[in-house]
Amino acid sequence: MRPSCVFSSCRLFSHHGPTKSTGLPSRIRTFRQTHHTTFQKHPSSLENICCIRNFSSTSRILAQLGRINVKKIPITDRESNFALNENILQETHNPHLTSDRKPVILKPFIFFVGVSALGLSLAVVQTNRDTKQKIDHIRQHQGTFPGWFSKTFAGHASYLDPSDAQLQQLRKVAKVNFIREYGLNHIFPRQLLAWYINLGEGKQICCVLALINLQIFALWQMPRLVTSMTHRFTHFPLSGKSYTLLTSTFSHSSALHLGFNMLALYSIGSTAHDFLTHRLRAARDVDPVLIPESTPTYHFLAFYVFAGLAAAFGSHAYSLLVRAPRLVKWRQGLSKSSTPPSPILPSLGASGAIYGCLTMTALAFPEAHVSLIFLPWIPLKIGNAVFGAMLFDLIGVIRNWRYFDHMAHLCGGLAGIFWYFFVDKWFDILRLEAWNRYDEKKEA
Repeated sequence: MRPSCVFSSCRLFSHHGPTKSTGLPSRIRTFRQTHHTTFQKHPSSLENICCIRNFSSTSRILAQLGRINVKKIPITDRESNFALNENILQETHNPHLTSDRKPVILKPFIFFVGVSALGLSLAVVQTNRDTKQKIDHIRQHQGTFPGWFSKTFAGHASYLDPSDAQLQQLRKVAKVNFIREYGLNHIFPRQLLAWYINLGEGKQICCVLALINLQIFALWQMPRLVTSMTHRFTHFPLSGKSYTLLTSTFSHSSALHLGFNMLALYSIGSTAHDFLTHRLRAARDVDPVLIPESTPTYHFLAFYVFAGLAAAFGSHAYSLLVRAPRLVKWRQGLSKSSTPPSPILPSLGASGAIYGCLTMTALAFPEAHVSLIFLPWIPLKIGNAVFGAMLFDLIGVIRNWRYFDHMAHLCGGLAGIFWYFFVDKWFDILRLEAWNRYDEKKEA
C-alpha cells in the first residue's frame, strides 16, 4: 500500500447560519427592553434584580434541547451575565426548528438503518446484474474481442467460466465505449481521459466521489446559497431532520477541509475498495462464496454510505444524549463548572466515511505503512497510525474539544471494523442467495 495521509481527514462543526437568536424567552426580551436605560445608568442594578427574579426554565428552547420538564428555580449562585447566557442560546439555537420538528433519535436511527440496508441490497442486485451481463456478453462474442483482450483468456479451458480479472477487463472496455458513445472524448482532454482509464477501479470511483464533493463545495461558494446549503447540507442534531445525515457526508464548505479529505479518500478509500474485490475476500474466508464478481464498486459504495451515516448518527446521538443535557444543566445553574459547555453546532464532512475506510484497510493489510501528510518521509505502521488517530479522537470526546467532530470520527472507524467482520460476509451470502434465485427463475 502506498503512503497515505492518515490525519488529514476531519469532520468539522459548521459556524454558518444566522446568529440572531429568535428563541429568547419573552420575559427576558421584555426585561431587557424595559430596563435597558436603567442598566446603562446603574449597572449594579442588574445584579440586584437578577438575584431576586425567577426565570422560567421551561421555555421553548429548553424543551427542544432535552424535552426535560423542570421546576422554576432562582439563579442565585451564578454571576448575572446576560451576555454569556445569550451567547449559549444563540450558539445552540436552531433557526429552522418548528413545532413539527423536534430533536429526536428514533427517526434518524430508522433513516440510518433503512438507507444502509437499501444500499446493501442495491449493491447485491447491481453486482449480480453486472456480472451476469458481462458473462453473457463473453459467451455471445467469444471470437469478436480485440487481440489484447483475447490474450487474457489464454490458458483457460473454457470461455464459459471467466475469472474476476477477465470480467473487470471487460468493464474497462465498456468504460471506453461509454466515453466514445456520449462524446466525452470531445469534452475532456485526451490525456485526462487516458489517465482516468488507466487508473485502478478503486481510484476511479474515488475520483467520482471527489467530483461530487467538489460540485457541492462549489455551491457553498455562492453567497446567496449559503443559507440553503446550511439547511440541507449540514446536519444539526436539533433540527429534527434525518436526510442531512447523508447529505452532510458529501459537504465541505472550505477548500482546506475538502482538499485534506479528498486526498485521504483517494489514498485510503482506493485501498479499501481493493480489499473488497472478490479474490481478496475469498482468500481470507474459510468457505468462500464461489461465484464470479465483475466489480466491487457497488459493494464499496454501500460501505461508504454506511460508514458516513454511522459517523453522522453517532455524533447526532451523542449531542442529544450527552451534550444537550449538559447545556440544560449549566443554564439552570446546576452545573458545578462555571465554564459553559460546548454548544451544539451543525457538522459536515466526509471524514467519518474515510475513517471507516482507514480501519478496514488496517484490518485487511496489517503490514502496510502510511505516513502523515505533514511528515511524508516518516513511515508508520498502519495499525499504530489508526490506534493513534482513534486515541486522539477519544481524548477529544472526553476533553470536550470543539473544533473537530471527534465522535463522528470514532463512529466512522467503528463502522469500518463492523463491516470487515460482519457485513462483508453477509454481502457474499446475499449475493449467492440472489444468484441462485435468479438461476432457478431462469430455468423455470
